[in-house]
Amino acid sequence: MGDDQRTEDSIPAFDDAARRAALLSSIPDFDDSTPLAAELAHDARRRIELAGARFPRPDETRVFTVANQKGGVGKTTTAVNLAAALAESGLHVLVVDNDPQGNASTALGIDHHAGVLSTYDALINDVPLSDIVQASPANENLLCVPATIDLSGAEIELVSVVARENRLRLALRAYLEHRTREGLPRLDYVFVDCPPSLGLLTVNAFVAAEEVLIPIQCEYYALEGLSQLLSNIDLIRAHLNQELHVSTILLTMNDSRTNLAREVVGEVREHFPEQTLRTAIPRSVRISEAPSYGQTVIAYDPMSSGALAYLEAAREIARRGSAHTRGEELRVATGDRDGAPGNVAQHGTSERDVRTASRAEGAIPAGGTGEAAPVSNGELEPAREGRDRATAATEEPSQAVSSAFPRGAAAPGEPAPGHVLTDRRWTSTSDRVSVGAPTPLHPQPEEGDHE
Repeated sequence: MGDDQRTEDSIPAFDDAARRAALLSSIPDFDDSTPLAAELAHDARRRIELAGARFPRPDETRVFTVANQKGGVGKTTTAVNLAAALAESGLHVLVVDNDPQGNASTALGIDHHAGVLSTYDALINDVPLSDIVQASPANENLLCVPATIDLSGAEIELVSVVARENRLRLALRAYLEHRTREGLPRLDYVFVDCPPSLGLLTVNAFVAAEEVLIPIQCEYYALEGLSQLLSNIDLIRAHLNQELHVSTILLTMNDSRTNLAREVVGEVREHFPEQTLRTAIPRSVRISEAPSYGQTVIAYDPMSSGALAYLEAAREIARRGSAHTRGEELRVATGDRDGAPGNVAQHGTSERDVRTASRAEGAIPAGGTGEAAPVSNGELEPAREGRDRATAATEEPSQAVSSAFPRGAAAPGEPAPGHVLTDRRWTSTSDRVSVGAPTPLHPQPEEGDHE
């Protein structure tokens, strides 16, 4: 597909809200009896809704680690396409290619042959990220730290390095400070693409981020290793990064025509109702083709169903990160909605999110300590009590472990005595099934099923 054709096929912008609404109302509704027509109508609505859309900026830089130890679930595809979708909306995004295969660099059109400065130089040779970052030719707002084949040796070389788990975090922090000093626009999002393993490269990514985005392929094998991944995240949070939490789960390679995909979607949404995005990424030939042209699907074919799905997922992530949305999460977490007590861990909100949302809602003044503060009804809201309740919900069972190994400390070989990791945080709200032992899926074949 040539550049001229892609320009002509780009999503048009609708500045007039009334026109957008009129176009949406003109699209007829179709039921499941006409699945093709229903899908076409759904894509048409998404094109109109997303045309020229501008997503809200987060109140501070959000750092995501895109991780799943299972290969082939769409980690790299998700990282680059979400980044491209957010950059297309005018936000400033950085992708850190932390995978020796360098597929994220390829998809963004970034040069990453041997000899190019890469993530390896930042981790091993202390080269500043400001000397490594390259801009994607598709969008100047989309930056990338490329990966070369040299990164494959970093796992071994990092073993003897002091504070080896903090190398990427320190490099990223220095780069953010560099942008501030130089008067460059603040980065809105950082996505760290991880290799399909749980080695030191992935550990560095977990320590550098505050949020984990887990792509889950709509197949049973993708569910099988989820418990192990969550246990490793619990270990990182207990010993190295107390602010780390799973904030987003994205279902990928979804084929809604099959019973198996529907079963997996149902299982994930049941156990992670707040973390799982409403948008699921379908199987798409366009998504698979785009990297061969050195492009994301957002640039390659913005009208395709795959591009629209990633745009919709990016919009959902951006809305979740806005101050208003965090205020909603705070009210749910502290029981202010419907008068019911909430659980911060259950809603995917960290203690830091609660504090930020409290300031946004006026409960805690900027720079405050979380003490009780006056609210509009003239009463005092026990903000500290809400914070302590949120902290208790997210911390590990052993408080001694968390305090003994503050952020940045090296993790011992074994947990402290009496410290038992559980999947309690990830148990469904009804406490019926633990994600640590997912329900076996045995879908019955139906007529027309495409296994």
